[in-house]
Amino acid sequence: MDAQTSVRINNFRFIRDIPYRIPLSLEEPDHCCNGKHIALYTLLEKTGLEVRPMICSSSWSDFNLIPKEIQAIPHEDEVQHLYLEAKIDGKWKRLDVSMDKALEPILPVNEWDGKNSTLICVKPHRIYSPEESLGSFYTELSDKDFKRDIKKNGKFYKALNDWLEDIRRGKYQK
Repeated sequence: MDAQTSVRINNFRFIRDIPYRIPLSLEEPDHCCNGKHIALYTLLEKTGLEVRPMICSSSWSDFNLIPKEIQAIPHEDEVQHLYLEAKIDGKWKRLDVSMDKALEPILPVNEWDGKNSTLICVKPHRIYSPEESLGSFYTELSDKDFKRDIKKNGKFYKALNDWLEDIRRGKYQK
């Protein structure tokens, strides 16, 4: 394996292993799919790799590993998921670093060999075109939209974040 590929794989693992967490306030870092993929995008571009954002729609209810008591908390079921595609050997390959390695006992966690696609961490209902995805990638959520999202979904996000932390601490078993 060449040095460039090794750097890319290490960047992938570094970002992947930041604990996935949905921010509950504007002051918290974004360590969900958006923030993690924006960071990976920057790192991979610095290695000379052509990278583009991709968005798909999905549903929390499709993630059947989330406990029923968390799914029962009122929330919007439809969600958009950000991942990346990188051009490798002339072909676009999917990269998804959403789930961190510490979640592996319960949730699917991606490895990347630097050449092939990874799985998308959600069940996509629709994969948006690169043009549609690019437009969403550069559109930041306004403070007002963020606060509206937290008002509707904050209790669900908090319970989800707490559950993920329990998995990392070994306090949750399938």
